[in-house]
Amino acid sequence: MAKLTPLYFLIPFFALFTVFIILPLAYTFGLSLFNAPAAATSLFTNLVGGSQYSRVLSDVAFWQGYGSMLFLTCMWLPISLVGSLLIALFLDSRRGRLGAFGKIVVFLPYGVPTVIGTLMWGYMYTAGGPIYDLLAALRIPVNLLSPSAMIYAMLNVIVWEWMGYNVIILLAGLNAIPLHFYDSARLDGASSWQLTRYIKLPMLKKYLIFMSMLTIIGDQLLFNEPFTLSNLSSLPFGFTPNLYIFHVTYFLQEFNYAAAVAFIVIAISFIVAVIGVRFFRAED
Repeated sequence: MAKLTPLYFLIPFFALFTVFIILPLAYTFGLSLFNAPAAATSLFTNLVGGSQYSRVLSDVAFWQGYGSMLFLTCMWLPISLVGSLLIALFLDSRRGRLGAFGKIVVFLPYGVPTVIGTLMWGYMYTAGGPIYDLLAALRIPVNLLSPSAMIYAMLNVIVWEWMGYNVIILLAGLNAIPLHFYDSARLDGASSWQLTRYIKLPMLKKYLIFMSMLTIIGDQLLFNEPFTLSNLSSLPFGFTPNLYIFHVTYFLQEFNYAAAVAFIVIAISFIVAVIGVRFFRAED
């Protein structure tokens, strides 16, 4: 019985995991196998099997949203990796008050609620806002709230929100590097650049992989930013996968189809997570 005692401490975790993860997934998957008529008293009527998933695979609007988010990821991922790495290396080299103050300033935007931060930037994009006036003064005829330019407006908001979070992850990785690595390198006459090139960057590789995985998954799950900006402009309902699920659920009221779309999004996120974890473990 003594050997089983540690397992008892896992019971609360598995209970909560089952209630809030496993059961909702099972319910969503079960819901996706039906196609209940509008007048039906239960959503679990008219079993259609996998036909809802066949519909998702041929849904142009849904995959256009994925294409938009893939384009956003291709822009945001290199900015995230390079920008956060440079900031983290700079702050790591600055000890004392300057380094502590820099960490607070960099991380501060992440503490601002997403909706509030998006509204703040959205109003700066509108006519009379500082960004709108700056672009007008530079004679750059770009309306960042137009549907064609909205993805760049979102990119700016996401960079502002998440750069500090990524910097903190990298700073944690830098603090985890054993100090004797630096001491040994300095005894061999290594310069600051060589310390960065041959110790810091290789030791941060797995953290960069982890950040990449979170970025790819997070981009396809975006909702707050596009939904908030859509109140200031007009966006297609399939601009992001989550925005499309929201439209199908609350406007078209096709709950069974929305469940199938949601399960596809979950499956893609799970595949990305598995691939990311494999790469992460390969670096250990």
